[in-house]
Order: sequence, then C-alpha cells, then structure tokens
Amino acid sequence: MTGDAQQSSDDSSTTERALEERLEILATFNEVIADVSEIIVDATQRADVEQHVCDRLAQTDTLRFVWVGSVDEATDDVRATAWAGAEDGYLDELDVSVAGSHPGADGLVGRALRSDSVQTSHSIASDADFGPSRDAALERGYHSAASVPLDFGDRRYGVLTMYADHDGAFRSALVEPLQNLGHTVAHGIDSHVRRERERELERRDAAFSRIVEDIEEYAIFRLDSDGHVASWNRGAEAIKGYTTGEILGEHVQTFYTDEDRKRGLPGQLLEAARRDGRVEDEGWRVRADGSEFWASVVITALTDDDGDVVGFAKVTRDMTDRKRRERHLDAVFNSTFQYMGLLDPDGTVLRVNDAALEFAGTDRDAVVGRPAWETPWWNGDEERVADLKAAVSRAADGEFVRYEVEVDGGPDRQTAVIDFTLTPVFDGGDVVLVVPEGHDVTERNERERQLRRERERLEFVNRIIRHNLLNGLNVVGARADIVAEYVEPDGKSHLETVRNRVDEMTDLVGTMRTFMRVIVERDSHELHSRPLADAIDTGLDAVDGAETDVDITVGPIPELSVLADELLDEVVEQLLKNAVQHNDNPTPSVHVDVAAGDDVVELRVSDDGPGIPDEQKRPLLEKGIEDLSDPGNGFGLFLVREIVDGYDGEVRIEDNEPTGATFVVTLPRT
Repeated sequence: MTGDAQQSSDDSSTTERALEERLEILATFNEVIADVSEIIVDATQRADVEQHVCDRLAQTDTLRFVWVGSVDEATDDVRATAWAGAEDGYLDELDVSVAGSHPGADGLVGRALRSDSVQTSHSIASDADFGPSRDAALERGYHSAASVPLDFGDRRYGVLTMYADHDGAFRSALVEPLQNLGHTVAHGIDSHVRRERERELERRDAAFSRIVEDIEEYAIFRLDSDGHVASWNRGAEAIKGYTTGEILGEHVQTFYTDEDRKRGLPGQLLEAARRDGRVEDEGWRVRADGSEFWASVVITALTDDDGDVVGFAKVTRDMTDRKRRERHLDAVFNSTFQYMGLLDPDGTVLRVNDAALEFAGTDRDAVVGRPAWETPWWNGDEERVADLKAAVSRAADGEFVRYEVEVDGGPDRQTAVIDFTLTPVFDGGDVVLVVPEGHDVTERNERERQLRRERERLEFVNRIIRHNLLNGLNVVGARADIVAEYVEPDGKSHLETVRNRVDEMTDLVGTMRTFMRVIVERDSHELHSRPLADAIDTGLDAVDGAETDVDITVGPIPELSVLADELLDEVVEQLLKNAVQHNDNPTPSVHVDVAAGDDVVELRVSDDGPGIPDEQKRPLLEKGIEDLSDPGNGFGLFLVREIVDGYDGEVRIEDNEPTGATFVVTLPRT
C-alpha cells in the first residue's frame, strides 16, 4: 500500500472513530434523558438525580470525568455536589465562581453559568480561556470539555460539566443535544424539588392543622382572598362562640363592632396585610352571643409561588383580662397626686400619669416614646439632663435612686422642687422597667425654711431670757439679801414679797428655758443610751433642793438604759413637782418605781393626793399651749409630754390605790 493510500486509510479511520464517539455520546445523552423521569420517581433527594446523571455519563468510554455543581448564593462560588469518573483530586483544585471579579468567572464553567448557554473547549491545552484549572485538567488527561447550564424556567439549578480524553469530543453538532440534556436534567431536578416542596408543605400543613385544631388559647383560622372564613379551630370556637358549621363561609366583618364595620376597619386590615404581608391590631370584637371582648389580632397574607395572595391566616387572642388589668392600673396610676411614669431601662418613656402631664402642661403624645431627658420637665438643662441620665443608668443596674431636683412646670407654673426617685423593677434578676416618681416638695421646703427662721427667732428669745432676764433676777435677789439688814420691821413683809416674786420669776425663767430647749433644740439633739437611774437621781436632787416638805420613796431601780437625752432629767423632775404641787396633804407622799419589759421601760410616779377623775385624765395630757393659762397650770405636764413624744414614748394616767394618781411614762429600752 502506498503512503498516500495509507494516509487516506488512517484519516478515514480517525473520522470513523470520531463519529462513533459522537454517536456513543449522543446515545448516552438519549439514555440519560430517558432515565431522568424514572430516576425522579425513585430518588429520595435531589442529590440522587444528580449522581445518577454523573454515573451514567461516566460509563461512556469517551467521557473521562463528569461533575455537577451548584452556585452558593452567598459567595457566588461553584461547589461540586455530585461527580463520577477519573476525578483524581481535581475538584480539590477547582476554583470557579460567577462573580465578575473572580478569575474563574471567565473560564469554561463560569461562562456557561453567566451566559446561560453551552460552552465547549475543543482543546484544553490550547484554550487560553479555559480558566485557572487548566493545568489540573491536563495533568489528569482531560483534553476537551463541555459545560452545560442546568436552567429550567427562571430557576437555575447549577451546571453539568464533562471532560473527554481526546481533543474535539464536543463539536458543534453536539451543542443542541447538550442543551437538550441540560434542559432535561434541570427539569428533572425541578420536578423533584417541587415534589419535595409540595410534600414538605403537605407535612407542615398537616402538622399545623393538628396543632391548630388543639389550640384553645388562640383563635387560629384561615380566610379566603375575599375575607370569608375557610377554616376554624377549637380556640376560635371557644373565644368567638361560633361552631364550625355556623361560621364557615361568613365574612370576617362578622366579628367586628358596628362602629368598626361602618368605618371599614375589616377591609382596611385585610388590605394592609395584602400590601405589607402582615398586620397587627387590637380592639373590641364581637362574640356570637353579642358580647364584646378585647382582642389582639395578627393577620398574615398567604401567597402562592407567583406571589399572589390566595388567602389570609388570622390569629386572635382574647386579651380582655389584660385590658381590665390595664384599666385598673391606669386607675391606680392616675389616682395619685404624685408624678409617676414607667421607663424602659434605656430611659424611654412608656407611660406617664395625668398628674405629671398636668404639671408640665403637655400631653402623652409629646412624651411617650421619647427619652425621659428630652421631655418638657427637664427643658434641655444640661446639668439636670446629665444627672437624670446618670440616675437612669444606675437604676437600670438595679440601684434605687433618690434625689431632689428642680424641674420646669407648665406655662402657668414656676420651677418646682421635686423629691425624685427611680425604682428598678426586676424579672428573673434583670431590670425590665424603671419606675420614676416625683413628689412636689416646693411648699414643704418653704415651710421648713420658715420653721428654721422661727426657730432662730425662738433661740434669740431664749438667749434674752437666759442671759438678760435671769441675770437681772439674780441681781435683784442678791440686792434684796443685802438690804434686808437695813429694812425696818414694818418693811420686812414687803421685802419677803420681793424675794418670793424673784424666786417665782427665777423658777419661771427655768421653766421657759426648758420649754425653749424642747422646742428649739430637740430636733438637733441625737438620742443615746441613758441609765434611767441617773435621771431619777437628778430629779430627786432637784426636788430635795426645793426645801419642800415631802415624803419620797423609791422602789428597786433595775440597771437598765433607755433611748433619751439630758432632757430625761427634766421629765422626772416635772413629774415629781407635779405630784407635790397638786397634793392637798400637809406632807405629800410620793413613790417612784420602775417596771421593765423586753422592749420598753415604765417609769411610775405615784402620789396620795385627791386623784384625777377618769373624764379628766386624757384632756389633761392633751392640753395644747393655747390651753395653758400660765406656766403653773399644767405647763410641767405639757413639757413632759413634748419631751417623751420626742423619745417615741408615751404618757398615761392611772388611779393609785387607795387614793391619788399614778403618772406612767413608757420609754424604749436600749
């Protein structure tokens, strides 16, 4: 055979092999296309369809390697989901993406996906546009390739890529069969995905229906696209009072009040759900028996695959009890004259009572939902705003906060001083609310200022009595003693009258000084532990020094202390003097004893005088200053009562047997 004849024979053989290979590939394509419908029925998941396609194509002698990939929507990277044939680690080196900035986007696979068309490479070795995985393909004996997008309708399911062991395996004659293959595989995947989606929806619907039917706390039902009731659960029957047979097919407006129907509320809510996908509402709804309940409602639009609204799901909860509690809370909230509110821990105003709004001359819409420091009460004052922010932060951390602050009132009110508190409300250890409360102490502070001024004036009078008047009386008494030697007998009685009046005035000054100490100094004195025996001894000494003819006996005095101060001596002295002065016996008899309890001590001073009738006992101890005609008429008991009140004690009068009265002073023990 000549050389030319031999060459001609070789060319003919090559052509025949190429034709046979293409025919084999076409036959395989047709077999795969025929198998896909059957595969879909048996496949349990999408990957089964993809893997069968790869396995069947890889059985062809010409195709060395086949893989299916999908696009990661988050990263635009292409990841292999199934493959068959001589992979040899090729997929580990594959770097493909549909992102325009990625090198692999312009390669064979990237172009197929981005253009939605079949892309072929007749010779990978000489194809500069094959992509970054060209060297890896050549190392594994891949010589030509075809990449087919798997698109069906507007859905993209990935890409099918095949590699042959020689050049020119995917000529132009195979482009259309490749397109048909891709379309068929994509259709098979789409059918499987849709079928699985429908099965999942059926499972969810069945599960949802079972759940919904058993829920009694919520009315959960479905409406058709026009708003007619299409399903009904037990909760709906329990809450609304209609049986399934009574309500199916009725329009949703059946549940609304006449007023809401007249203003078109049912249609407005459905339209809002149709437009926005979901709408929430609260309001009064009507039961089958005509009674009303407060409902919290959520309406959700139900759509088909094309996005068209095919109905609505409606969930209704009976919130009547909560509404009633809110009304009660509002009633309590607004029944106080204190300024109250509720804040989120971040300081946002959630609620405010009428008293606070009236004070500021504003309305709720102007304050609810705003940060507390942006409300009219604080008026943008930087220092007050900074203090409030810090106080809210401390309260949000769980601390009770209290301080006085000046806040701005309404147009007709001046700035007021507020005793302001922030109380944290806890739930499981976390602060969930902060309660601000304010009490207007402007007038109280003014009264305290005036009281301080009055005390200053009384202190001034006390100094005059103590220094000027008492010193003057001492001088008069001393001079009276001096002139006694020079007074004739006829003048002795007049001198004695002077001395007696000086003594009386000196006693009166002493009483007045004690009164001033009680009124002026008591609040500034701190109480402390005092042995009761010391006060009794001091009182007895004062009475003994008065040169009064009296018989005083003292019972056993236990060693105990009471919460008092130095004025306790005055209490004992005044009680003893009172027992003597109001006794008509020539020699009054007075007895002092002490009875001790666990928390209190009773000091008892008893006399043998005429006693005090029952109807006079209480009025005697309740005399005010205006009832005292002169310091000698009940003034001592008034001082005793005022001092003992300051000790958180009490005074009472009992009968003494067989005659007389007993004055009992109860004092707290220490």
